[in-house]
Amino acid sequence: MKVYKVAYLGSDSEAALAFEFALSKAGMRFVSATGDQSGVKKALEFNADIVLWDLDNNPQGKPIPLEQIRKAGLVKQPVAVVVSPDNVDGAIQSLAAGAVDFIYKQVRDDPLPRIVAALNVGQKQRRIDWCNRVIEDTNKQLHGILSTLKDPAYGVSPEYQILYMNRAAEEIFGEGLRGGACFHMFYDRTEPCEICDKSKGPARWRAVLKNGKSYRFISALIRNEKGEVEKIAVGTDVTPDEEVRKIHKTFISNVSHDLRTPLAAIDQYVNIMMDGLAGELTDEQRQCLDVIKRSSFRLGNIVENLIDASNILSGHFKLKTQVATVQEILDIVLDRLQSQAVDKGITLQVQVPDDLPLVYADKARMAQVIANIAGNSIKFTEQGMIQIRAGFMPRDGGRVIISVEDTGIGIPKEDLGKIFELFYRVENDNVYVEEGAGLGLAISREIARAHGGTLWTESLEGMGSAFHIALPIHEGQQATR
Repeated sequence: MKVYKVAYLGSDSEAALAFEFALSKAGMRFVSATGDQSGVKKALEFNADIVLWDLDNNPQGKPIPLEQIRKAGLVKQPVAVVVSPDNVDGAIQSLAAGAVDFIYKQVRDDPLPRIVAALNVGQKQRRIDWCNRVIEDTNKQLHGILSTLKDPAYGVSPEYQILYMNRAAEEIFGEGLRGGACFHMFYDRTEPCEICDKSKGPARWRAVLKNGKSYRFISALIRNEKGEVEKIAVGTDVTPDEEVRKIHKTFISNVSHDLRTPLAAIDQYVNIMMDGLAGELTDEQRQCLDVIKRSSFRLGNIVENLIDASNILSGHFKLKTQVATVQEILDIVLDRLQSQAVDKGITLQVQVPDDLPLVYADKARMAQVIANIAGNSIKFTEQGMIQIRAGFMPRDGGRVIISVEDTGIGIPKEDLGKIFELFYRVENDNVYVEEGAGLGLAISREIARAHGGTLWTESLEGMGSAFHIALPIHEGQQATR
């Protein structure tokens, strides 16, 4: 057992002798002094680990004067009170005033267990005090950082009460709002916003503020120095992004629909000519028409992707979901993918366990996702293989993971965070691929998200890429296997 230093401050010689006898047997060091300023000084010089304060030092009925003891220098030491058996009220009042424990006089039982317990309580309290100081310092630093931001930041309580606003937020919403409900003061609502009402933890949302600008907010939970939970939210001005999205939306909608009519006419007349209804064709003419037909088909796919992108941006993206197996989804596109792989001289392997759980999905849309991803893999793989694998992950209620892996050229590190953006294309001089609009991966991610799933990628440049689609399993199935 660790050797502790115990100081008894009081005038009861019998109690002092009893404490000294019990503690010396345990190898503890002990000192006795009067319960006044000189006694506190002696305990300080002794560097006591714990102080035993005799309540007989105090006027009748008064609890331990802990504040005066702390001011006199005994700042960190836990203080236990020594009381007569008939002074129960004094013991209770002393505990309420900050004492860690009490010991009755006359000291007949071994006081060591109570003293050790009081030491442990004191150590725990010191750790709590240290943690509280760390929390307080961290919160001060956080508020200092937030105060320098040019974007709005604020803090609210779990009851939506505004606790803090930085200067940028005050410039938008106005000053003197602290204490009010954020949903009322910020957005003139009578009830909490849907995002905060549904999520008691961290959240992300967009809002148009009083200055007419669009902001993307992200929030996090922290604890203040009192141990109370606060939510800190920081906004980022995304008005320029919103303007670009509006331009994209208008452009996509207009161009895609304007292209459909002439493309339909081109396909119709090419078919008429290839069927010989406009006269016999030479082999060279048929070859030219075949090029026109294939180019029209490619352009038609781009137009359909543009329409999908337009629907996503406008919020009109709808799914036709049903209970399905992963194999049923793959069967829609496997023949076409096998043909593309054979033409490229690479191997396409598919591994789907028979006992995979069912999913609730739009089969055509999910087949479109796999076709987009696997088609890219085939384009950017000159040799080796493409693997499409499926498996089960029990986390988050159960999810089916569909992975498309290739041995292609990979994706540069600087492009990994951008490949799911609309119109973004990875430029690579080492391989020639047909031109595209940079829509496939952006649409694929939105389709996965619309299913309640996710789409992400891993890649090493020069080594290959792996795209993973996670879909929740059909409700009612067991999530453990």
